[in-house]
Amino acid sequence: MAPVSNHAYSEGDFFAVPLRGGGYGVGIAVCVGPRGTVVGRFFGAVRDSIPPLSELENLTEGDSIHVSHFRDSGLKDGSWKLIGQHPNWASYEWPIPKFGWFQSPRDGSSGKMFEMELDENLRTIRQKTVSREIFDTLPYEGVVGPEAATITLTLALTRPGWKPKVPGLG
Repeated sequence: MAPVSNHAYSEGDFFAVPLRGGGYGVGIAVCVGPRGTVVGRFFGAVRDSIPPLSELENLTEGDSIHVSHFRDSGLKDGSWKLIGQHPNWASYEWPIPKFGWFQSPRDGSSGKMFEMELDENLRTIRQKTVSREIFDTLPYEGVVGPEAATITLTLALTRPGWKPKVPGLG
């Protein structure tokens, strides 16, 4: 099956991201916010071409290797290619993940690390202070544009164990 040609997308849609240096990363839109942002999960490995939906339909949340909160312009302008809707999409099987957020120090202190929960509109509904050990297990919350998302996805897929650096945190 060829990638979907229109630029409308929804939760449960798989899409392909052209990576830096060639190939594609595959993601799924887990939650679509009302202000042009998306939480997506991404799956390894780098693919030489855009896979057919039939190769993706058995993927689950647990198969993802990277999570990102990003602006949807790559999906809207067609530079990220829609593949199709997960045939058994059920949002309760793909919950919005918790994210980590770092509040930079203002007074010479060491700053604070938080675990954040987002609602279905991708707004923060809860946050709590967490230890560095817990913080390091969470994807970092920071809405990024499609270029930054492409760069971090390329690194996540080509450098196993890679995690983005958190601004202000050593």
